[in-house]
Amino acid sequence: MTIPLKTCAPGPLRAVLLAVALALPAAAQNARIQLQSLEKLGARASEVVDITLEGSALRMAGKFLGNDPETRQLVQGLKGIFVKSYEFDKPDAYAKAEVEAIRTQLQGPGWSRIVAVQEKGDKERTEIYVQGDPAGNPLGLVVLAMEAKALTVVNIVGSIDLEHLSAMEGKLGIPKIHKGKDLKTQGAAHEAKP
Repeated sequence: MTIPLKTCAPGPLRAVLLAVALALPAAAQNARIQLQSLEKLGARASEVVDITLEGSALRMAGKFLGNDPETRQLVQGLKGIFVKSYEFDKPDAYAKAEVEAIRTQLQGPGWSRIVAVQEKGDKERTEIYVQGDPAGNPLGLVVLAMEAKALTVVNIVGSIDLEHLSAMEGKLGIPKIHKGKDLKTQGAAHEAKP
């Protein structure tokens, strides 16, 4: 049953309640980052992967993951998986500013970088960011995988069990982060560094 705001609250209070009501969906969605700024890379790329799975499409995709209960349980708590991946014929086909447009969003409230892996100088770098609620429960995750000839951004929105997240590597467009190590191992290694 919905009660009209005008019948339950006077003017100023009604305005505050309306502002809170409008802010709640935005707060729930802020784990989804904006990836449109990367779309112009498609014209320069030799291969483009663009995945948007949310709602019924995500549930349907979950059925193709096989009978692995750990992976199925992980997908059940998700609201969306969004992937933009670009491969280029030549190195340095994207600018640092294009990656910074994503990083700027990850400096917002609740986001923390939990993993940073640097390989082969500045040409290969992987970063993982997690957004949590005030109680510390993960609400979203972003993986930035940057190589000389490739750029991949993965945004997972929803209740995420970080201990089981490595089960998603290599599935639904989520890249393998680091050969021979899973996300949990990498996170522990990152936390152990001073």
